[in-house]
This record gives sequence, C-alpha cells and structure tokens, in this order.
Amino acid sequence: MHASAVVCDERVTENQSQSPCKARHFKAIEGIPSTYILEKLHQLGPRYYGDKSTAFAELYVEGIDKPFWVHEEYLVLQSVFFQETLQNVTSGDIITITLPSPDTFEHILQYLYDGDADKWYDTLTPENYFGVWQNIESLGLGIEARAICLTYYHSEIKKKNLNDDDDDDDDEEMIDDDMMDDDDEEECIR
Repeated sequence: MHASAVVCDERVTENQSQSPCKARHFKAIEGIPSTYILEKLHQLGPRYYGDKSTAFAELYVEGIDKPFWVHEEYLVLQSVFFQETLQNVTSGDIITITLPSPDTFEHILQYLYDGDADKWYDTLTPENYFGVWQNIESLGLGIEARAICLTYYHSEIKKKNLNDDDDDDDDEEMIDDDMMDDDDEEECIR
C-alpha cells in the first residue's frame, strides 16, 4: 500500500483558521517517503495511543464496550478499510465498525500506533491467530502485518501440528510446498 500523510502539530493558534491535519485528502510531503513518515508516527505512537485530547474520532467496534480514541493518520496510512471508511468522517465524529474478531482488535490497533511487531506477536495464541488474520484481511492491512501473522503460523501452529502428528510429515511438507508456491498469502492459514 502506498500512502502518505501530512505530519503536523495539532496546536491551533489564534490566527490559524484550520490545522493542515484537518485536510480531507492527505498529500505527500514532497521528497519524503511515506515509510519514513510512518516510522516517525510509530515513534510518537505510544504518546498518542488512546489520547482523547488529540484524537480525530471516537471509534467503537461492535462487541467491545469501550471507545477507542483514534488518529486518522495512523489508520489511513496502514489500512485500506480505514482509508475508505474515514473519507466522509470529520474530526470529532463517532464511528462504529464491525470486525470478524472484535476481541483481537485492540492489539492490532496498538500495533498500528507503535509498530512494535514483537509486542504484537507476543499477543498471538493458537486460539486467536485465525481471528487476527481475519481482522488483518478485513482491515486491509499491509504486508508487514500479514508477515507477523504468517510468521506466528509457521513458528507456532504449523510446528505444533508437525509435533502432534509425526506420521504425516510427508503430507505436511507437501502442503507447505504448495503454500510457498501460491502467491495468495491467505492460503497459508487455511
């Protein structure tokens, strides 16, 4: 996914009519790659994660009884779903979304803010990894998020299955070879 955003200070002075962050269409900062912008956002992410005072919108996920205070830049740079969903949202709006696995959303959101792959990986379990994958697909997250889930699958789920069923080693190797030949990452977890 290729996107970029305006990185700005949200403080508004008396003579300033509107912050550049309020623009509906994010424009590239000429000469600065979006990956660099995202890296800087991740550095600031722990400061802004859940910060109601600087949030763009109040987000509810069906199945979770608490709000998430979100910042548009963090979401649209990393999620096709949020790029589309937030097009008609203005600052201060309340948004409700539906996801296949609401229980796994909070850790995904935190990852979108801090970019800490190891911390997110540590939240994956054999019981929740498929729900995480479904949310990754539903949110249209990029290759980095998919790679974390697939790494967990290969390191934990597949390894456990191989250890549980040593008699089927040849079958597992054939399945693995088929998955690696297939360009569709989704096949890796089915």
